[in-house]
Amino acid sequence: MDSGLYSSYSGVRALADMLEMLSNNLANVRTAGFKGDESFFSVYNRTLSESTVAPLDKAINDSSVVEGSVVDFRPGPVVITGRDLDVALEGSGFFVVNTPEGIRYTRNGDFQLSAKGQLTTSEGLAVMGSKGPINLPAGKVGISQAGEVEVNGARIDKLKVVDFPDKRALEKVGNSLFKNGSTTTKEQDVTGLIVRGGSLEQSNVNPIRQMTMMININRQFESLQKAIQMIMNTMNDRSINQVGRPL
Repeated sequence: MDSGLYSSYSGVRALADMLEMLSNNLANVRTAGFKGDESFFSVYNRTLSESTVAPLDKAINDSSVVEGSVVDFRPGPVVITGRDLDVALEGSGFFVVNTPEGIRYTRNGDFQLSAKGQLTTSEGLAVMGSKGPINLPAGKVGISQAGEVEVNGARIDKLKVVDFPDKRALEKVGNSLFKNGSTTTKEQDVTGLIVRGGSLEQSNVNPIRQMTMMININRQFESLQKAIQMIMNTMNDRSINQVGRPL
């Protein structure tokens, strides 16, 4: 494959991967507790191991790839909702949720009360307390700053909130949920817990920044498309019709 074409194509592919990540971030701007992704690039040169290759050949054989992405765990803004079952965590930590696939973790405190009196997420997953799933009798439910779940002023349970010494162990599984993908990093109880009742933590995605990045990527995308078009329609045409012509 033509070296310039290879480099241009790799750039287009890397930009497409980043565009997909940005689109997912923007789609979740209004998702409570959502944490955005950040991508990082790597440059691969397929001629570095060849000592006899000219500097120009090395330059045009560079190709960019999206090496991976990391989750931005910075807290999002907290908004007051005034709803008794809405809670937001101040500082680090995650609510613990029981799912059919096992224990998961979330910052989304948009809790509900099921018909059976169980405290759940908006998807109907059981929110865990210090005693297990939180089951509540009839009455007015309140959640204190210490995470105590009360009914008519009487303590029923306490929200289980944990944190991880290395958050890189956490993997997204959808619906603002994370799973612990490590066998060595264990959850730890949070000390000095502060829960903000009647509030929700919003997505930490900055939509203006994401849109600006998306515009810049689209411009780079267009430039690379023009480069590919020039290589395919101009340089190759000249190579066939002019370079190969006998003198």
